[in-house]
Amino acid sequence: MKPVTFGIIGAGRIGKLHADNLLSRVDGARLKAITDPYLDEEWAAFRNIPLTGKDHRILLDDPEIDAILIGSPSAEHATQMIECAEAGKHIFCEKPIALDPNVIRN
Repeated sequence: MKPVTFGIIGAGRIGKLHADNLLSRVDGARLKAITDPYLDEEWAAFRNIPLTGKDHRILLDDPEIDAILIGSPSAEHATQMIECAEAGKHIFCEKPIALDPNVIRN
């Protein structure tokens, strides 16, 4: 089976937790990239994450990234999910997917 290559949006507490789990506990997973406006580059370098950046859109155009894990602030989830879907990426999003129920319905 082909490994699934991940990118992560958000390197706060939950994004870092997911990154560490992908790196150490998920067979067949490869973490290629992590993005966050306030990314701790030293933390990412220590984990040998090859691609880092402040703007999550670098993940959308990368043909190697199969799936994106969204761990950014909740207010950004819905917009980022739509962008990821439009880019043809598989998505795992932390809850909630939106703060406004009308956004979810639409």
